[in-house]
Amino acid sequence: MDHPELELDNPPASSPVDTPEHWRRFAPDLAADTVLFSELVPGGGHWSYRLPRGTTLRITALDAGANLSLVLYSAQEKLERYNMPDSLKAQHTAHYTRGHVLMSDMGRAMASITADSLGWHDPLGLLLDNRMMHEKYGDHAYQANRNGMTRSGRDGLLIEIGKYGLAKRDLVAPVNFFSKITVDA
Repeated sequence: MDHPELELDNPPASSPVDTPEHWRRFAPDLAADTVLFSELVPGGGHWSYRLPRGTTLRITALDAGANLSLVLYSAQEKLERYNMPDSLKAQHTAHYTRGHVLMSDMGRAMASITADSLGWHDPLGLLLDNRMMHEKYGDHAYQANRNGMTRSGRDGLLIEIGKYGLAKRDLVAPVNFFSKITVDA
């Protein structure tokens, strides 16, 4: 991702949220006192956050072809997590857009999509694993490429859920935002 005209560096750690000019480029309609956090996640990056109930998470794709794989776990009970089959079945759909709810395996709403400028987000696709990553992009290990390394989506999610005491057995099917997958007849 290359956007030199936007100067999209992440803010310094000394700033409590970040410089308002950073997030206002993507959310000019938000009041400054309502923004808790802002982060630019580069392609191939990973990020996690514990969102309080009632918090809105705004996700913005900066490039065509962007994808964000989202998994959800309950902060109170880590065994409760996003459940793709139940979410789709209850809403009689095979994709997500504004008005859809992401449900847990215990039948509770974990998140809802309150706004959507794309109109279709894929709940059926998989995570990019190491084999597919190598086939698509070649080998870009840290030892040879340092900060130019690449990591599969699966490994990125394992790193993030590990921060909360979860492991490989806890991975669930993600929602792939900004991706539209269609089935050939």
